[in-house]
Amino acid sequence: MRVSPWKNLCRRFDGAEMALAGILAVSISQKFMHLNHVMMKGSLGNPLTLLAFMGTSAALAVMPLLLPRKFRAAGFVFVDFWLTVLVWTDLLSLRYYSDLFSLRNLGLGTQLSAVKDAVAALMEPGDALLWADFLVILPLAVRLHKRSKALPGLDWKRTAAVGALAVFLLVPFGVRIDRFGKTCPGALASMWDRPAVALSIGSINYHLVDLATLVTDRFRPARSGLGLDEVLGWFQDRPGGTAHLHHGVAAGKNLIVIQVEALQSFVLGRSVGGVEITPNLNRLARHGLNFQETYHQTAMGNSADAEFLVNTGLFPAPSGVAYTRYAGNEFNSIASALKAKGYATLALHGDRPGFWNRARMYPSLSFDRFVSNHDFKVDSVIGLGLSDASFFRQSLPILKAQKEPFYAFLITLSSHYPFNMDLDKIPPLPLGDLAGTELGNYLRCIHYADAQIGAFVAGLRREGLLERSVLAVYGDHPGLTVGDRPDLARFLGVGDLTDPVAWKKAQKIPFIVRLPRERLRGKVTLATGQIDIGPTLGNLLGTDLPTAFGQDLLNAGSGFVVFRNGSFLDDETWVLPDQDLAYDLRTGTRQSLSVPREGLEKAREKLSVSDAILKGNLIPKVNASFQ
Repeated sequence: MRVSPWKNLCRRFDGAEMALAGILAVSISQKFMHLNHVMMKGSLGNPLTLLAFMGTSAALAVMPLLLPRKFRAAGFVFVDFWLTVLVWTDLLSLRYYSDLFSLRNLGLGTQLSAVKDAVAALMEPGDALLWADFLVILPLAVRLHKRSKALPGLDWKRTAAVGALAVFLLVPFGVRIDRFGKTCPGALASMWDRPAVALSIGSINYHLVDLATLVTDRFRPARSGLGLDEVLGWFQDRPGGTAHLHHGVAAGKNLIVIQVEALQSFVLGRSVGGVEITPNLNRLARHGLNFQETYHQTAMGNSADAEFLVNTGLFPAPSGVAYTRYAGNEFNSIASALKAKGYATLALHGDRPGFWNRARMYPSLSFDRFVSNHDFKVDSVIGLGLSDASFFRQSLPILKAQKEPFYAFLITLSSHYPFNMDLDKIPPLPLGDLAGTELGNYLRCIHYADAQIGAFVAGLRREGLLERSVLAVYGDHPGLTVGDRPDLARFLGVGDLTDPVAWKKAQKIPFIVRLPRERLRGKVTLATGQIDIGPTLGNLLGTDLPTAFGQDLLNAGSGFVVFRNGSFLDDETWVLPDQDLAYDLRTGTRQSLSVPREGLEKAREKLSVSDAILKGNLIPKVNASFQ
């Protein structure tokens, strides 16, 4: 009897392996559906998006059917395990960074051991449910493996059938990608906002696109985007400021810059239980220049990005982290500008020299010396490393012994998430009903950091260094996450921090500059970014950062802060071009996007030119064009 083609095809598949593939498809879909649910804060999102990632989940679930018989059972377990790890990693990343994991982060794997406490703090009991399906899949996989010799073999008909099924299942993904690409041109290539992309095309599909762009970047011939002529033309056409107010008022003085871990500006001027949270920073702000509208511009690199922005005046890398991807480049920096004037340059940090690749990056930034935990006596540890108390105590004699003038760049550690320092190591702070909350723990850490900064400033004064130095203090990035919004709203006495503008303002960071003899004092309300810090300090010290993309805030007519995702704000408006939205920063009201084209073009050009400099290592050629 002649067997029909359909029956002949069916013989090439076993019921048990097809059932296992089906269970795996449902399980994967549920996990990524949960991830979308978390990102949408209770909603499941667009139906087409749901269909797209459900189809992709099923396509991945049938892939083990293409393996030789003895490997199929292990293939099902392998797919389930690594996709579960991916979902779990996304959830941890969302809780801490408000962002999704990118495969580009794999190059930062060496950092994980240093932040293991933070990772542990981010875990939730419900995360265990992500692994519950293994109670079903593992026994089924074991049974399938035991009878692997009886499974149908792998031939071209089976391969073609599985391939055709996978293609069919991926059709919704293709449709969603096409629609999204037409709606938001360039969004997939730039990954301007990873959660937004994932919500539009599906979280599992975001990861496939992320993988594709990573592979494409690795194998595509190196291109800098804009060519050298275009970059040089941008610098030649850039308007030059004629005003030089306060230029060189601190020429020849030392420069001491302190980057404070997770310091946000809302703590300044506030008290808890009648006790000032930051009495020492408050004093510095009163007796110096207080830039009250300062926003962090960090991207994937957090603290490393902050250092990069401040010291080079360039934007963070469009993908990955400049400290790890471009450490071999040449840069113009605060250190290189001051070295040209005879300054010694040193960076001090109580962590491992290899963390964030600092040992390689600091020479590229023209630091002559890097004082790390290899050089400090690690006699007191809080969180990631050397306590702020010990760090500042040991840094003071190093600066005292340093030949002047010098530029010293200090990075603190103790106020790093998860803010779990021992009570006996910090000064008391009456938290009341905030005790035991993440916000309360954060305030304790910042109170501690402030006390150590105060002791350091007192030491500088005692040694005579304070009046021979410009002292600048700023925060690297926000410390609190979206999960802290309710407690923070109550603490600030505001009704709601879910409003985008209110949350944006709550994430501002301090930037304070004290000059010798308190020569300049006052509040500056221009919109400020970390990229403006270098040019502003350079002006005070009588030098210039010719390739910095920020502006000297003491001679700027208006503020203009560009963020890595393409959004920007000025003194009145926050513009999100990818969402076709703008917000009035004074009232918080949402507006239709009606921004002069020059504003949008200015932001895009700055990012494009900065990216070209990084990718093409163009600083030497740009410098040559200035001569």
